[in-house]
Amino acid sequence: MSTSQPSTERLRVTPRKTRATSALAFVALALIALAVVPIYFSQRAARAQEEISETLQPALEASARLSLAQARVTDRFQRFLLTDDRSLRTQYNAEVAIEDSLFTELGGLVRVMDFEVRERLAQVSAESARWHFENRRAFDEPDRGDIRAALVAESLTSFDNLEIAARELERVIESQVREGGRESARLLRLQFWVTLALAAVALASTLVLGLVSRRLRTFMAEADQRRSQAVRSQREIDALLEATGEGVLGIDLEGKCTSLNRVGCVLLGFSEREIRGRDMHDTVHHSTADGEPRDREDSVILAALGEGGRVDSGDEDVLWRRDRTSFPSRWSLHPLVDGTDVRGAVLTFGDISEIRDKETALRRAVYQREEVVSIVSHDLRNPLGVVAAAADLLIELPLDEKERRLQAEIIARSAGRMGRLIEDLLDVARIEAGAFVVRPSAERVRPILEEAIELSAHQAEQAGVALLVEVASHVPPARMDRDRILQALTNLIDNALRFTARGGSVTLGGVERDGRVALSVSDTGEGIAPDAVDRLFDRFWQTEGAGKGVAGLGLAIVRGIVEAHEGEVQVESEQGVGTTFVLLLPSADVAAATEA
Repeated sequence: MSTSQPSTERLRVTPRKTRATSALAFVALALIALAVVPIYFSQRAARAQEEISETLQPALEASARLSLAQARVTDRFQRFLLTDDRSLRTQYNAEVAIEDSLFTELGGLVRVMDFEVRERLAQVSAESARWHFENRRAFDEPDRGDIRAALVAESLTSFDNLEIAARELERVIESQVREGGRESARLLRLQFWVTLALAAVALASTLVLGLVSRRLRTFMAEADQRRSQAVRSQREIDALLEATGEGVLGIDLEGKCTSLNRVGCVLLGFSEREIRGRDMHDTVHHSTADGEPRDREDSVILAALGEGGRVDSGDEDVLWRRDRTSFPSRWSLHPLVDGTDVRGAVLTFGDISEIRDKETALRRAVYQREEVVSIVSHDLRNPLGVVAAAADLLIELPLDEKERRLQAEIIARSAGRMGRLIEDLLDVARIEAGAFVVRPSAERVRPILEEAIELSAHQAEQAGVALLVEVASHVPPARMDRDRILQALTNLIDNALRFTARGGSVTLGGVERDGRVALSVSDTGEGIAPDAVDRLFDRFWQTEGAGKGVAGLGLAIVRGIVEAHEGEVQVESEQGVGTTFVLLLPSADVAAATEA
């Protein structure tokens, strides 16, 4: 429109007669109408299209993402029902947070839509809240047959209602999108026919000004084409900046920030409007990783900006956020060239914190692998050396029958020690893989404890430690796998004997506690430091004084065995007094009553 006005002004100041003036005025009005009316309809169509692209279409996409988020929530919930893995609740809550953010996004978008859309969104939100309430009840309710089943049924019903509400929401939004598209198409058709009619009027009334009119239309067409190309190019540039996974910061020759894409806003904590006009160095690159101020004269970014060159960061650099916290970053500065002139620069950057964390995790995994190999190699090498030495004696020396039997017994004990270590490693592997199987049955407590003492009697005698049994009266049978519980008890006894001085005692006890059977192993040893209690059940971890030849697997296996029984291990220790390990196992009477 601005390009057509000067031409019409020149035409309107040159009439010589009244008739000519009227004709020229009519032509001018026709030309103005030809320029203005299409623009008017174009703007209306653009507004309709803008409403589709900025409100209706994003709302439709957000609704689809909401359905996907709810599907993921359902997946976490169904997996929890199948595995009873409590860690899935954390994943569930994370997905619920994503769902809530999508509700917030949709709430902002539907404010300008019809009342039906807002009403459908409110219905979806209410159904979602009801569904999550049922799910949380199922999470909190122990797996007890009909109660859990009833809660799951209520959850499925709520989810079905939620799906229906979500589909209705998508339907009404799609209806709004289609209506907007039809309105845009109608305006474009109307624009076409009105433009065609005005063009006919203009052509009919401008026979004497045909050349001028033709030139004017040509000029307007070229201007529209250039405008469309400029808009298309700008949109392509904006799309590329938003699609990149890195932050992009525009900088002018004075070191001032001029633009920032969406990823950069997230990384730096600034909006594009807030950062525009700020000094780049003082805003994001003012200090080193340890917080020491960085001089402007030493800034490689400002130096490259002044020289119109390119520079990349090393692996050891940081950028600073709005809240004055830093993050490790790799960045690259590229000059912004217009022809032969440097107009500024573009700083692309990313947050490499996740990469650093993965590198740290990888180093930790390598260290743990080497630690395991070292421990296992050490624990196998000692008995293997004993076997080799005894075998050499049997081969090379003419030993009598007593000595030969002694060496054979040494070989057998060492082989048994290696076998136990290998079996312990296999048990730990089964526990971690979730393949550790127990076969529980109703067992009386006293015979189990007495058998455990018999298995450890020789070792206790050599250590000079007394083994005692104290079982309360009326202790109900426990639901346990006899062999596995014996393994756990002997591991605890072995652990107690190693830390109990000669003349001390180790007591095995059995009582009923809160509907469960508690088996305990108490010693009069040196006790455990408070800061070591939390790590007792870690694989290969040992307290000071554990001695060589101990792989550090016994307590990890104890916990795995008890948890496979749906039980619990508790530790009570006082330094200088002793330590008590308690195995809480299901009571056979309670289990039978529950099954009945």
